[in-house]
Amino acid sequence: MIKSEWIKLWSVRSTWFALYVAAAGTIGLAATYALVAKAGDVEPTDALQGAVFGQLAFGVLGVLVVSSEFTTGLIRTTFATIPRRRIVITAKAGLLFAVLIAAGQVVSFAAFFTAEILLARRGVHFSLTNHDVPVSVLGCGFCMAFIGMFGFCLGVLLRRTTAAVATFVGVVFVGMGVIPALLPDSLRADAVRLTFTKVGEAMATPGRTAPRLANDHVLSTGPAWGVCLLYLAISVAAPLLIVTRRDTN
Repeated sequence: MIKSEWIKLWSVRSTWFALYVAAAGTIGLAATYALVAKAGDVEPTDALQGAVFGQLAFGVLGVLVVSSEFTTGLIRTTFATIPRRRIVITAKAGLLFAVLIAAGQVVSFAAFFTAEILLARRGVHFSLTNHDVPVSVLGCGFCMAFIGMFGFCLGVLLRRTTAAVATFVGVVFVGMGVIPALLPDSLRADAVRLTFTKVGEAMATPGRTAPRLANDHVLSTGPAWGVCLLYLAISVAAPLLIVTRRDTN
């Protein structure tokens, strides 16, 4: 089962393209930051801002891993061969998460080291041994992997590539930025802290040297990891619960 899913994953161009976009965008923005940032204002973890490209690419990949089979009808063949649907979805989710977590960490560390090398040439020195910087890089990669699994969840729930990708972009990059701003002041700060973007920011920037502003609305590192793990569990559990309750059309 795992072998067949592995072949499916790497036999389509979208997998390679998504990983390329994630790497090029994340590392490219890290290099750009290192070249244009003012020497006195450099924050080591700001080199990870390009992770938004990784999140977008991983999210779309997560959708495509499963929605393409629903769209083409091949999922019916898969379920006919292995009637226990939850095993199929578990295998897909497990393999995807393993690939995303590995790719996310490679991209995050590559982005950090790229910025470190370029900034060193400008006389700005920092390293992976700085306070909380390893946690920042690991958190950045893990958050990208989670976003990819959220895309996978939408792919299973909506079963159509266009609808799932549109929903993914709408929820992660639009809805979570707009909806909290519409809430009453008493709820706004807490709602902002729990958005995917802010949770990812909290995980990727505990190594900041400058203090955060009061209106940054960012969780501390531990709670941010806890919220991300909770979101990840929901993103995996939801497809497993719904896949046996409906047909495959």
